[in-house]
Amino acid sequence: NGSAKILFLAKVPSVGFAVYDVQAAETATRSKLKVTLSSLENARYSVKLDQNGDVASIFDKTIKRELLSAPARLALQQEKPAQWPAWNMDWADQQMPPRGYVQGPAKARIIENGPVRVALEVERETEGSRFIQIIRLASGDAGNRIEFANIIDWKIADTALKATFALTASNPDATYNWDIGTIKRGNNNEKKYEVPSHQWFDLTDKSGAFGATVLSDCKYGSDKPDDNTLRLTLLYTPGISDRGRAYGDQSTQDWGCHEFVYGLAGHAGDWRQAQTDWQALRLNQPLIAFESPKHKGALGKSISFLSLSDSRVRVLAVKKAEESDELVIRLVEIDGKPAKNVRTAFASPIVAAREVNGVEIHVSEAALTKGELVTNFGPYEVRSFAVQLAKSPVKLSLPQSQPLTLPYDLSVSSVDNMKSTGGFDASGRSLPAEMLPSEITYGGIRFNLVPPGSGKSNAVVCRDQTISIPAGTFTRLYLLAASADGDQKAAFHVDDKPVELTIQEWSGYVGQWDNRIWNIKEEPIPPRPGAPAPPAGTPPRMRTVLEYKGLMPGYIKRSPVAWFASHRHTAEGVNEPYAYSYLFAYCVDVPADARTLTLPNNDKIRILAITVSDEGRQVRPVHPLYDTLERIVER
Repeated sequence: NGSAKILFLAKVPSVGFAVYDVQAAETATRSKLKVTLSSLENARYSVKLDQNGDVASIFDKTIKRELLSAPARLALQQEKPAQWPAWNMDWADQQMPPRGYVQGPAKARIIENGPVRVALEVERETEGSRFIQIIRLASGDAGNRIEFANIIDWKIADTALKATFALTASNPDATYNWDIGTIKRGNNNEKKYEVPSHQWFDLTDKSGAFGATVLSDCKYGSDKPDDNTLRLTLLYTPGISDRGRAYGDQSTQDWGCHEFVYGLAGHAGDWRQAQTDWQALRLNQPLIAFESPKHKGALGKSISFLSLSDSRVRVLAVKKAEESDELVIRLVEIDGKPAKNVRTAFASPIVAAREVNGVEIHVSEAALTKGELVTNFGPYEVRSFAVQLAKSPVKLSLPQSQPLTLPYDLSVSSVDNMKSTGGFDASGRSLPAEMLPSEITYGGIRFNLVPPGSGKSNAVVCRDQTISIPAGTFTRLYLLAASADGDQKAAFHVDDKPVELTIQEWSGYVGQWDNRIWNIKEEPIPPRPGAPAPPAGTPPRMRTVLEYKGLMPGYIKRSPVAWFASHRHTAEGVNEPYAYSYLFAYCVDVPADARTLTLPNNDKIRILAITVSDEGRQVRPVHPLYDTLERIVER
């Protein structure tokens, strides 16, 4: 469809960027990567699959050890807790072996076979659910882990789905990451048998010679049934007891389509020596590629904004201070050991630094040496600093923008408890004026709005009007707009050139995961066993029961949100909580000699502001920065 996916090895500095120019090569690059319909191999691992489609062997060539004692499988664990099914698991269920596994026949196909990454897709169906696993190995540092990307259309009752790793490493204790610390826990027992972790947990052999770390991008529950097995809980749909009818909606929780990634990283010694915790962080925060027009960059082809001298201290956050022009950084020691004389450097020298607490209140002055912050850490200690940097020798100019004067003809906002004089939609519902500012800034572009609450018309209803574009060096035009009734596809015209836009609806959801649809019923509550019968003529106690009817597929709308409110107003001015209000920003490129913008003839579209800008180069992400739900699972 006119696009291509390109993968290449990139060397990028800490909290920074590197510029690459992608070009076609004369010949293919030789690689150590190999893939067949039943195996994958890179410089670090040799991975083999069995006929069921499970990974049966992971041989770590650097430590010359097999990591698995049995195939890594997707286990189906029976779950029917006695009470509070949404979050409870019962010890009796956890003591039972899995009631089954995701089974073949498996359909396998090679979907990547290049010098940077190889990937094998395995598709299976079990109990009416569809499972697609993409097992991949890479070159470079990413080759130190095996990744399992999952796309699952799930509809299995009374069950937890668990990724099960039977390892050759054996130890009654495992280590679990808590983001700013770790904790050791033993095997499952009646007090602890489903436990939390962040991003990774690890089993190191009791000899201390080797082990494996399980990595996860969004799953936080796990268990350890014996000395050599780690299980990551992926999905959870509990059974409901007869007395739990009031919780009937929970019997279908997690039904729908899911996308997530987990992985495995082998290591010599323990996780500290191999630093496999960084593999989990890189799995969760992969490099992001952006595209820019070619230009001479004043900062060069590569720059690090922030770096640390010790790889066992991690940057948790970087942000602008709330009440000053300082930058706030939060750091944590991640080895559980003291760290001395850790140096933090920025692209510009630090000229002043002070330690602050979690709410940015001054604690003490901080030590600087040659423009770098120097500090010590205790085990797992978190410290925050507010720093002031020297002025950069390079300064970028802000884009200049100019709001346009519009022929407003509708009032689309109202104040609390007052009837609307117009309304955003045909029912007279409107934007909450108490939430609407007089200026909205989006990506450095200013939109001027009619003062909210004035009762004046503050939106243009699109009826083929022509708006003049001022002369100047303007290169883009931004619309602040929304539709009153469903998403509207419409053609705007810059001079005579049509520009197709989809103007999104002003309320409702801009996205959601798969959403269950219900039949709502009322039914009598059965008496408690042994309870006395109620007096004759007593009406039965009733309860509301939700019966599963089907799924509304998830979706993400892509128009950028420029303004958001938590509610809207009825025609009478009454707040409707959780009925969200949005205004969206739409960008249109403008040729140098363009003079007019003609609006579409669509009276469902409202425009609250238009601004022209002289922006120069525009950098854009070349892949989405968030989930788009463009799934390959067919329903």
